[in-house]
Amino acid sequence: MVKKSTATYIHANIKDLIKTRNKTKKAWQTLRNPLIKTELNRIEKLIKKLDKHSRQKDQTEELEALNTEDGKLWRKAKIMRKKEQKIPVLLGENGFAYSYSIKAETIALSLEKQFSLNDLSHRETENEVKKSTENFSTLPLTNNQIDNLKCIQPSEVIKVIKNLNIKKACGLDCITNKMVKNLPCTMIFEFTEIVNNIFKFNYFPKAWKTAVVVPILKPGKDPTQPENYRPILLLSTLSKLTENFILDKLNEHLAENKILCPEQFGFRKSLTTTHQLLRVVEYITSGFEKGKCTGAVFLDVQKAFDRVWIQGLIHKLIRYKTPPHLLRLLKSYLEERKFAVKIGNSISEAKIMRAGIPQ
Repeated sequence: MVKKSTATYIHANIKDLIKTRNKTKKAWQTLRNPLIKTELNRIEKLIKKLDKHSRQKDQTEELEALNTEDGKLWRKAKIMRKKEQKIPVLLGENGFAYSYSIKAETIALSLEKQFSLNDLSHRETENEVKKSTENFSTLPLTNNQIDNLKCIQPSEVIKVIKNLNIKKACGLDCITNKMVKNLPCTMIFEFTEIVNNIFKFNYFPKAWKTAVVVPILKPGKDPTQPENYRPILLLSTLSKLTENFILDKLNEHLAENKILCPEQFGFRKSLTTTHQLLRVVEYITSGFEKGKCTGAVFLDVQKAFDRVWIQGLIHKLIRYKTPPHLLRLLKSYLEERKFAVKIGNSISEAKIMRAGIPQ
């Protein structure tokens, strides 16, 4: 009875405050007195505080009333642990999509167009890239190149596994980071053998090249249009573990040959956007001290990762004299990738990514 009366008292207070707020708001709109505006802000803050307190009290009462015997407690726990994303009716090419399965297929078809090359043909460049990649594919690997490969050790795999975040979502194989963290030593040795064979045969498993896409609505966009959803790609945990070792090999080559320019801060260890901002501020400050103006041009490339020309990327890696065994593995990693959109418990058919790289 005390809780009920307290809740009633809070709701009554909120109603009274709303009436006072409406009167104060009219007075502010008429008189434009700063003191009235201050009072209006105070009332609005108080309303928000009481409303939050009221909702917390209602939730507490609801949780206290749950019973373990009728299953209500477990159903509530499941809802609280996993928040289901609500996607409204979508307007696709084939009409309206109502069910989860049709919504997933509609967004998948939209993304299939998104993961495609821009229509900017340049015959000379295309011919150069085609010739370069075809010539590389026909070159055989020498025994020296294969024998010189440094094997991955189980200790290195364990080190990477320790850094896994157990809260990260799993991929299509449903193997979570928590599962990987609890693998016995024998399985660590087996996985290390798999990684070493991936490097030895320059082949990335096809089973790891299909990503699950979770669509997230872009801020301020129309939720009924499938192209307004940002694709969040969920990759296999084992795939991401292997990627760490591929990236290490690639970074070694880039660092040894000084390929990356010093001004590139993205995707590099110990460098963040904060450092880049600091660098810009230093330029501006230096300009002020010398009595000069500093100009800057900022470019935002639309669908930058989603429309990467894979053959063009491989061509660039050839020009940067990437070790042949590593380049073959990267080629295997980038090509023939697929994705499937998941909404609720429904998943679309796997679609081919004709362009773009996994993020």
